[in-house]
Amino acid sequence: MMEKLIRRFASQEEFKQEFEANLKNFGLFIPGEFQLELRQKVQVEIWLPDAEQAFPAKAEVVAVFPSGIALHLEEPPDWLRKLEEKISATRTEPVEALPAQEELSEEDKKELEQVEEIAVSEEDVEKIEKKIAVAESDMSNLYQAIRKLSKIEKIQLAKRGNRKALSILIQQGDRMLFRFLIQNPHLSASEVLQLFKHPALTTENIQELARNPAWAQNEEIRYQMVIHPKTPLPTALSLLNGVNQKQLAAIAKSQHIRAQLKSNALKLLLKRQSSAF
Repeated sequence: MMEKLIRRFASQEEFKQEFEANLKNFGLFIPGEFQLELRQKVQVEIWLPDAEQAFPAKAEVVAVFPSGIALHLEEPPDWLRKLEEKISATRTEPVEALPAQEELSEEDKKELEQVEEIAVSEEDVEKIEKKIAVAESDMSNLYQAIRKLSKIEKIQLAKRGNRKALSILIQQGDRMLFRFLIQNPHLSASEVLQLFKHPALTTENIQELARNPAWAQNEEIRYQMVIHPKTPLPTALSLLNGVNQKQLAAIAKSQHIRAQLKSNALKLLLKRQSSAF
């Protein structure tokens, strides 16, 4: 006998969110713990707020999570098509704005103009590294030593310094330094991931990182690019196809991801699940 599942929506807002994220693409997420298998056929009853009767549908399990299951509705029912037409007719869908660009202070802008074209030699960096060498063995002392450097010295260090110095510069969170640090040939995946955890990372920084094949092709960094709220939506969508199955599932069920990104992730997940059988 086919398993019967019930999905109740407590409010119109909750239903609209699920519709935009999943239902309009014939997907459905049901929270809870279920003992179901992938590809298992189920019968679903969907209850809208204040509805007198449920909307029935047949579905297939396409993903099982600790927090719930993802379903694909088979032969999308007429009621779903009518709901989609009704919602589409009343919806004025806003164009998703790009994240606001963070502005540098006037002082930083002036200093940036002065140092933008300065070539940094290995000798310059060696002088700075000698200056902080006494503190090299102790990270807390090294942190303080780097903090005491002038802005010019920090920029030189950001451009050519070693990984230990880069990590500390990231911790210190100067947005102006990030643009130089990203160009550092010693920058590794570890520091890039550290950057993505820092609130000072800007949209411009992310776009520059995304243009670097070494970072865009790194599985974990690509995932961070996709889910970061400051990543422009077109960039995130263009990288989505390279995200692995587990990451796609995490995006599809997240409550903190943009609706269009969630929707595309679910469609891609369903497509991959279908082609696997």
